[in-house]
Amino acid sequence: MTQTPISTRIDFDKTGIQWGTLNIPFSYNLSGWAQLQIPISTMARGEGPTVLLMAGNHGDEYPGQIAIMKLMKELNLDDISGRIIFIPAINIPAAKSATRLSPLDGKNLNRCFPGNAEGTVTEIMAHYLTHEIFPRVDVVIDLHTGGRGVYFYPCAHMHLVEDRAQLRRMAAATEAYNTDFSFLYADIAGKGLLPVEAENMGKTVVTTEMGGGEVTNA
Repeated sequence: MTQTPISTRIDFDKTGIQWGTLNIPFSYNLSGWAQLQIPISTMARGEGPTVLLMAGNHGDEYPGQIAIMKLMKELNLDDISGRIIFIPAINIPAAKSATRLSPLDGKNLNRCFPGNAEGTVTEIMAHYLTHEIFPRVDVVIDLHTGGRGVYFYPCAHMHLVEDRAQLRRMAAATEAYNTDFSFLYADIAGKGLLPVEAENMGKTVVTTEMGGGEVTNA
C-alpha cells in the first residue's frame, strides 16, 4: 500500500457488512475545502475469494450502477463465502453530471491508470484503485454500457493475457457472466486502462457491456 489522500472508515479486513465512502479532498472555485465522497460497501463471511464489483467508470453508463446498488441491498451475508467490495459509481462526479468524463478535470478514468496520488481527482481515484483496492482482490468485474451515444449488445469481454492460468480463469469468469455473446480482445485499445492495470497484477478481470444509449432496464 502507498500514501494516498483518500480516506475511508471501511475496514477491508473486517467481516460482516459495511457501508461507507471513499473521501477525496479537493478544491475548486466554490470551495477550497471540498470533499468528494464515493459510495462503497463490503460484505465478508468465511473463507473464499475477494471480488471487486464496480461500475460508473464512465459516468453516463447507468445500468451497471443501478444493478450494483440493487445487489448491495438484496444480497444476504449468508449468500457469500469470501468477500465482495462494491463500488457502484467510482466516477461519482461524472455520474452526477451524466457525462462520460469527469467534469472536475475533464479526464477519462479508464485512461488514467496507474494513477497519481498527487494528481487530479480522477488520477487520485485511479491511484487508489491500483494501490489500495486491486492488491486486496482476486477478481475485478467492471460493468460498462455504451453511455449516451452508443448501444452495445449485452456481452462480456476480456483481453488475451500471456499467463495461461490467468487466461483460463478469465475465460471461465467471462463464460460465467452468461451472456449470449462474449469476445476476446487480441490487442489493447489505448493506454491507461483499468482492466490492463488489474491484469498486469495477475487478477481475474471481466469487463461487461450492458446496453447504453440512455436506456436501462436494470
